[in-house]
Amino acid sequence: MVRNRLDRTLRLEPTPADHPAEIAEIQFRDEWGRIVQRFDPALLGMPDDISAAISRAFRDHDVASSAATRTSRWFALRVFGRFLCEDGRVRRAVDLDTATIRRFITWLAKPTNGRRRGVQSQSGQLGMIRPVLKRAIADNPGLFAPGFAVPNNAIPLAGVQRLPQDRLTTSAMRALLAVCYAEIDTAWDKFQHGQTIVALPNLPLHGGRTAERDRWIWKLHRLGHGVMPPARGSDLNKPDRQRIADAGGFRELESYLHVTTDTLVAFYIVLLIQTAANAGPLRQIKRDCLVPHPLERHRVMVEWVKPRAGGKVKRMQRRSFDNRRPYAAPRLIEKLLAMTAPLLPHVEPSSRDRLFLHRFLMTTGRLERDHHAGHIVQATLRSAMLRFYERQNAAIASWNEAHPEKPRALLPDFSPKLFRSSMASAHYTASQGDIMAAKAVLNHASVATTDIYVDGDAVRRLERDTIARLQALMITWVRGETISDRSQHRGADTGAPVTALFGHDCLRPTDSGHAHPGRVCPKLGGCLACPGLIVPIDPDHLARIVQATWHLEAARERIDPIRFGLFYAPSLQVLTQDLLPAFPPEMMPDAERLMCALPSLPDLE
Repeated sequence: MVRNRLDRTLRLEPTPADHPAEIAEIQFRDEWGRIVQRFDPALLGMPDDISAAISRAFRDHDVASSAATRTSRWFALRVFGRFLCEDGRVRRAVDLDTATIRRFITWLAKPTNGRRRGVQSQSGQLGMIRPVLKRAIADNPGLFAPGFAVPNNAIPLAGVQRLPQDRLTTSAMRALLAVCYAEIDTAWDKFQHGQTIVALPNLPLHGGRTAERDRWIWKLHRLGHGVMPPARGSDLNKPDRQRIADAGGFRELESYLHVTTDTLVAFYIVLLIQTAANAGPLRQIKRDCLVPHPLERHRVMVEWVKPRAGGKVKRMQRRSFDNRRPYAAPRLIEKLLAMTAPLLPHVEPSSRDRLFLHRFLMTTGRLERDHHAGHIVQATLRSAMLRFYERQNAAIASWNEAHPEKPRALLPDFSPKLFRSSMASAHYTASQGDIMAAKAVLNHASVATTDIYVDGDAVRRLERDTIARLQALMITWVRGETISDRSQHRGADTGAPVTALFGHDCLRPTDSGHAHPGRVCPKLGGCLACPGLIVPIDPDHLARIVQATWHLEAARERIDPIRFGLFYAPSLQVLTQDLLPAFPPEMMPDAERLMCALPSLPDLE
């Protein structure tokens, strides 16, 4: 008996012409099943069938996105809906085609209320709706016009037209760190004193100037169950409120119980500078971010997740610090963990793993909340940073008025996004132009990405000095100056040349420029990677290069592949791909004869 094979292939049935429009409220829930965001599809202003398909695609595509990303994409979809209403050519889903997207791009470039969108803004607007449209096309075959597709690069050159950004100088960041450290020390002393008070079994009855303050710290801790109770919702009569005001007020007493929003800003700024992290991912850092170093017992690693890093395989962002330093990032994170611990029972379960927690100032009325504390949002953090900037500059101005003989510089105007690029430029200049040092700090996969961050006056000055130094070296070599001639330009201490790897001479082993006079060149001993490497085209140098190449190739057969790839493969790549092709083939016989007289190279292990 012959059995027919079962057809187990999956097929998507074409959507009928009268595709039903199912428009319902778009809801996003957290891992605990609680609704965290709602969106009304009626506000899109699109035809019913398009609105239903877009709503389902938006819900499916952004189910794992952050709340800020969903909000931005929702407003971008509303802009697209406003265009469809003004365009008037799309009355149903079958009318939506590629020509509509081209008209939408033209519409984005037109001025609105006297203001014109920039190229990057236009590209960002289209980029926000592109994945939702692609998802809607894939999920609803036959619903839209035949051949409808959204181009990937509809606005060319949008990502390369960047304006120069400001950079914070090293002195400015040090001044900013100094005021942050001072505020953290003050807040930590208050918190430790408050923990001593609240640990007492009975109301403190000691006398002195701080007796009333300590008694209210003890009472408010019990009244708010570990946190400062809201001023409006607490059961305090008018005389008690007056006594609290005389003791410093609710805002002052709060700092004795747990971290405040203003103190949280100081921790955030310090960690931004020390880790050189992105502002958004650092705000999402977890409480278990401290990891012991596997090799050095005095170092601790700080780990956080960057959603965009690594494409499909996310790379953990990681920096290690010497924990013996009093203001190292791990030490500060330990203090922040202790100062936010009293808030944990009052935070919703989905946010209890976050590090940057604070007490909500508004929990009633329009901003009524089920919990009194939670993860700080970007808007609140931005407002707190503005208060921090104004408060510190006001204190510095008062100091300058009282001490005109010792004035202090005001803090520069800053934003969270400036710190990462400023740290990249600072590491680049400190390493004398080694972009790999900046790349390692920023944890980039490509040097091209790091090059975007490295900019500023100090960087351009270093590059000009480097070009001038290399040109002077080239002129010195072309003219054939002797050692005595070169020593007249550099001084007696740095006049002697240095024989580097494979016998090439380094004409200037120290930096005799204006930046760091007398400092040894960071490329010394590894001149194959030096941008100023000069190799004469003669049989002697070709013999050394061939000898080194053969030596490395022979060692590759017996050395562990991982070790060889880490330490010796870069040198072999430079020799075979950069240096050898520069020599003419007819010079090889002479070089092979000279190789017999060359001293043998040391064994590689």
